[in-house]
Amino acid sequence: MLNPFSSSVNLQDYTKNFIINGFITAMLFSAFIYLEYFDLTNKLLNTILLIISYILIVTLDKKSVFFTGFFIGILWFWWVANSFIYYELAYLMPLIVFVFALGYGIIFYLTAIFKNIFVRIILVYCLTFVEPFGFNWFKIDLPLINTYFNTYESKIQKPPLDIYMPQYNLSQDKKWNKKYINEIVNTNIKNIDFAIQNNYDLVILPETAFPMILNKQKQLINTLKEKSKDITIVTGALSLKNNQYLNSTFMFQDSKVTIANKVVLVPFGEEIPLPKVFVDLINKYFFNGASDYTSASKPSDFTIKGTSFRNAICYEATTDTIYENMKSPYVIASSNNAWFAPSIEPTLQKLLLRYYAKKHKLYIYHSTNMSSNMIVK
Repeated sequence: MLNPFSSSVNLQDYTKNFIINGFITAMLFSAFIYLEYFDLTNKLLNTILLIISYILIVTLDKKSVFFTGFFIGILWFWWVANSFIYYELAYLMPLIVFVFALGYGIIFYLTAIFKNIFVRIILVYCLTFVEPFGFNWFKIDLPLINTYFNTYESKIQKPPLDIYMPQYNLSQDKKWNKKYINEIVNTNIKNIDFAIQNNYDLVILPETAFPMILNKQKQLINTLKEKSKDITIVTGALSLKNNQYLNSTFMFQDSKVTIANKVVLVPFGEEIPLPKVFVDLINKYFFNGASDYTSASKPSDFTIKGTSFRNAICYEATTDTIYENMKSPYVIASSNNAWFAPSIEPTLQKLLLRYYAKKHKLYIYHSTNMSSNMIVK
C-alpha cells in the first residue's frame, strides 16, 4: 500500500542530513576555541580536526556548507548577544544569535556554489578578507594558531620596564552604577599605590577602569598627576572633546597627562555602520537616543622611559589598522570583557591577539576586566 507521507518523511531525512553534516563540520572547525577555553589544547588533536574540517568545507554539498556556516556563526559569536542585557534589550538576544548564524550561513554557502574544488578552495581562502559591517573576528585561518602548521616563535625581547597589571573582576552592572563609583576609584588608587610601593615603572589599568569622563574630573586628574611623579600610569576612561564622546586611554607621566583615543570602533557597539538615517532610528528606538562614539583619525603611541608603546583599546587590538606605522613592537592593549561575561569571548580574543602578534611581530601587554591579563608575543 502506498504511504502518502513517504515523500515528506524522505524530505525530512534529506534535510536532516544537511543539518547534521553542517553541525559536525562546524564543531570540528570550532573545537580549537572550546579546547582553549577549557585549557585542553592539544596541537596534534587540533591539527587533525582542522584538516578534516577544511576538507569537509571544500567538498560537502552547498546546502551542508550553508549549515556549516550557520553553526559556525553560533559557535563563534553567540556571546555577542550577552551585551544586549546591559542595554535592556535582552529580548533581542535570540535574534542577534540568529542573525550571526544566518549571515555566516549565507557567506559559507557562496563559497560552495561552484563544484570545482580548486575554485572552492580559493573562495574559502577569500573568507579571510570578508568583514561584514566591519566585524572582523572570523578568520578562516585562525584555527592554525594552535596546530603544528604554526611554527612561529617570538624573538622579541621584553621591554626594559617593570610593568604591573592588576587583575580586575568588576561586573558590568556595577561598573556603570553611580553608587559604586567611589569604591571603583579607591580600588584604582590602591592598585596604583601598590605598584609605587613595589617599585614598578608602569601600571596599566583596563579599558574604562575609571567609568567616567575623566578629563572633566579635575580633582582626580590632579591626584593622578601627583602620583605620576613616582610611576607612569596608563588607564582607560571616557573623554569629552568638542561635545563628542571618545573611548580613551590616559597616560600620566611626570605630572603630565596624554590622551590617546580609540581609532577602530566596535560595529553596532560604539558606532552603527549604516547610513545616518538608519543610525538615528536605531539609536532613538534601541539605545535611548544615545550618540555613537567618535573615533580618532590615526593610532597613537606613548613613550614611556624611552620605549614606544602603541595604544590599542579592546576591539581595535584585533585589527590591522591599529598596527600601521609602528615605531616599536610593543603594544598596550586594554579591554573590558564584562560586557560578554561569562562566555568564550576572552578566549577568542586571546587567540586573535596571538594571530596579530604573529602577523605583525608584536609584544602585547593586555590589561582586562573580567578575564585574565596576559602578555602576548
